[in-house]
Amino acid sequence: MATRRALVLSSLLLLGGCFQQSGTNISKLLPSDYQASYQVARICRLSVAHNSNYMVVYANTLAESDYLGGNYPLPQGSTIVTAETDRPDCMGVTGYTLMFKDVLGYNAAAADWHWQKLDAQREVLQDGRVQECIDCHASCGPYDYTCAH
Repeated sequence: MATRRALVLSSLLLLGGCFQQSGTNISKLLPSDYQASYQVARICRLSVAHNSNYMVVYANTLAESDYLGGNYPLPQGSTIVTAETDRPDCMGVTGYTLMFKDVLGYNAAAADWHWQKLDAQREVLQDGRVQECIDCHASCGPYDYTCAH
């Protein structure tokens, strides 16, 4: 009888996974209205990094004045987002790369930045201490890993 219960329970758990809602891994760090609530920090340009995509860089209100003014390091809570596309007019976003200045000590080796790579629907593809981001942004010199030069 216990084996039968375990089998039924296992089957229900497996079936339950088939009915999960899509979009359950949407980034909580990038608001859906970021284009209205964030400041454009860098206009459309081609990036040799970020898969050689075109990109527009946005900064949240906490980061925008320091980022635009070149005042580093940026304060905790700062968010920098690149909206990426393969189009030179920067329309039709195909993905995002996000940097969030997390709590002191979160990632001390990389100035406490938390990275996310997102698809066009803001689904999280990579999250946290993303090594490829850290490795590339470590070469950004005095710009607090933002490569804002």
